[in-house]
Amino acid sequence: MYLKDTDIEEKCHLLSELHKDESLAATAHAKYPGQHCSFRAVAGTVPLIRNSYALLLGPAICLYNAKLSMDMRSLTSDPRPNNLLFVNYSQDDIIFGFREKVRAAILQADKEYHPEVLFLITSCLQEIVGEDFDSCIDEIRPQVQAKLLIIHTENFTCEGAAPGVENMFKSFFELMMPQAKEEKTVNLLGLWTSTARKTELARLLCGKGVVIKNVIPSYCTPSELREAAGVQLNIVLDQYALPLAMMMKEKFGTEYIYARKPYQPGSIEKWYNEIARALNIDLSAEIEELKTQTEELLSRARMSLVGKTCAVSSISGRIFDLALLLSRLGVEPKVILLQTILTEDWPDIQELLAQGIDPIIFRGDNSLQNEELLAKLSPDISLGAQDRRALARMAIMPVVLSTSYYMLGFESTNQVLRLLLEKPKSLEALMYKEQILANGV
Repeated sequence: MYLKDTDIEEKCHLLSELHKDESLAATAHAKYPGQHCSFRAVAGTVPLIRNSYALLLGPAICLYNAKLSMDMRSLTSDPRPNNLLFVNYSQDDIIFGFREKVRAAILQADKEYHPEVLFLITSCLQEIVGEDFDSCIDEIRPQVQAKLLIIHTENFTCEGAAPGVENMFKSFFELMMPQAKEEKTVNLLGLWTSTARKTELARLLCGKGVVIKNVIPSYCTPSELREAAGVQLNIVLDQYALPLAMMMKEKFGTEYIYARKPYQPGSIEKWYNEIARALNIDLSAEIEELKTQTEELLSRARMSLVGKTCAVSSISGRIFDLALLLSRLGVEPKVILLQTILTEDWPDIQELLAQGIDPIIFRGDNSLQNEELLAKLSPDISLGAQDRRALARMAIMPVVLSTSYYMLGFESTNQVLRLLLEKPKSLEALMYKEQILANGV
């Protein structure tokens, strides 16, 4: 291992040392509410459902973080609708009960905003106190026009956001009704973006006469969700949406294919072929052309990147397949920062180990610990969403992959390669400034 005599070493493991179903060691007890907080994750997602509002029920700090995230999102190129309503769970409510305040908030939201669906999102506090929240909602259902959907986000029971986000997807199931199956129609499950219907996958499917009925949860309506079970196939692009697909299969017989986003050209080709077989369409000519273009870009990128080292974190899709892509570029992944290793990650892990690639695996949910580790390892490049100024102080080139997150197929890998080749604007000036400050000049 690269580290010697440091406190952080005990929190690091080589990839070869990990076992299936093993949780990664926590790096710190204190965590800023980030990707591990399902309350915040759900609050940032339900605004994508049109004709809906959401009541966020929690203590002031949780509501503040959810509002802050939405305000920051409003400054980006992909802002979300402002349909969040906040109900503070105060100390008095803990003692005397929260039911009447929730009841009044639901009646007010229904009367003033007339939503088709009203999401009721709990935080850890209700679950810890043990308030019988569901029975309170059942009592009030007949008095409101909106469909009430409860989403529990009890993060104190787990280390990650997965259960709460999965509960959000499961809540959509309550809207669905049996439908006659329509050939050559699909739902895309687990894609969070307003540009979902412009992705490479969407273009290829539409070119073969396949109709994308819904992109869940991206800007679909409750009435569209009601008819979502009538498609030929659910294409599940994210692990959080898998429980919903399984429920739809069991209740309505809707077939699904689990197809997390790949990065290597060969993996993308296999990914497309699996989707094509499930729909009985032929994408071979299109795949060959796109793959050739990506392989050419990969060859050019390798000439510029070979011999460099990197850290990888905060990506969408198969992070270990991205590590394999980097190894093809001649870039050594020194460390992979993530929260959870999924069962379906193990084929990619085994391929990495078979190629002699054995990076450090580190639980990347604490920024201070991440920065300490990166300072020790000093990779040339950091792929993900680390702080640019902190990276500049360490002379590490940041490669922010956010513009590739909502792309699919070869276009996503092409964007990753372009970002690797592109030197961020003002990076040299920022590094120079941070070096001066560090030297006290």
